[in-house]
Amino acid sequence: MAILHITFSLSTQGSIKHAIRQHHLQRDESVLSVNEIFSIGPLSNAEERKSWLEAHIFRDNEDELYEDLQQAWKKTIAGLPCDVDVWVWYSQSTHEEIGLRFIMSELINKGSMVYGIDATEGLKRLEPNMRIRHTGELSSDLLMRLRSEAKRFSIDECQQLAKEWEELKQNPSTLRVWQDGIVHVAEDALDPIIMGCAERVHTKLNEEWLIPMRIIGETIGAIDDYLSEEFVEKRLMILAKQGLFEINGETTDMYSYQVKYVGK
Repeated sequence: MAILHITFSLSTQGSIKHAIRQHHLQRDESVLSVNEIFSIGPLSNAEERKSWLEAHIFRDNEDELYEDLQQAWKKTIAGLPCDVDVWVWYSQSTHEEIGLRFIMSELINKGSMVYGIDATEGLKRLEPNMRIRHTGELSSDLLMRLRSEAKRFSIDECQQLAKEWEELKQNPSTLRVWQDGIVHVAEDALDPIIMGCAERVHTKLNEEWLIPMRIIGETIGAIDDYLSEEFVEKRLMILAKQGLFEINGETTDMYSYQVKYVGK
């Protein structure tokens, strides 16, 4: 039986492809990345979502790449034969839990059997001391070990997940976080964490001006969930407009300017 693996990041896709090649399984298995960040941006419809991403996240021609990737995975799912099993790789994170519900809504009218591999649950048995924010943090060897954790979704479970996607779409939020479940929050909900991390990095490095990646990296490390660098950078820009940060340099590139936290 052929298998289509579905992931929610290019890094997970690459690692699974590598694992398949290593174990000589490529004849019957393919890997697809639905390359989205479902924790941020509106979910109501594709056009509204793309407009928000263009305004808040994308740089240069990234909107064209986004559109190309969207068309690629949509084409694959639209042409999916009913005799191909689907394995969805996800973790207990906002981004991938929403991704699971979204992809289930796309597969609900297909004849394929759908399996899920919950990396968070699997790691409790395989590597109980390991914590991840998303499956993209896992090596190809560990992903291969997680294959045995694949569990088939029942028809009722598929329908319930697809229904939950429709419910998620009804909420106008542009930021969602994981608190033992998907929680909609205000777009500025993480700003106190960003400011706290900025203050901590300034003190730790004893430097007045910092490249934004110092603060962004510290922020991402402080949040037990998957969040894009671009979203944190956008919040930095908004906080700067509010007078909480000063900026020195050209902000068209993340590495061409510096920031200084000045606080209230």
